Amino acid sequence: MRCNYCDKPVLGSDPITVAGIGPAHVVCYQTRLTSERIFNGLNIAKLDDLQLNELSDMVLMEKNSRSILIGASNDEFEIELF
Repeated sequence: MRCNYCDKPVLGSDPITVAGIGPAHVVCYQTRLTSERIFNGLNIAKLDDLQLNELSDMVLMEKNSRSILIGASNDEFEIELF
């Protein structure tokens, strides 16, 4: 069996089966996801500018809320929305 990305044998190394693609090395698969800017099934490259900005804002809000949680009890927790 050969990797569908690099065409080298997958047996003896860390093979996976990619749905709809076939056998691949984990590293080859991860490299493809990164190069195509896919994260957790979301193809970031296909987002328009408005969607990308909304995603960026949501990520920033989540990061801020997690940093607030460190050292704070649940009754002190408050998220500031812009």
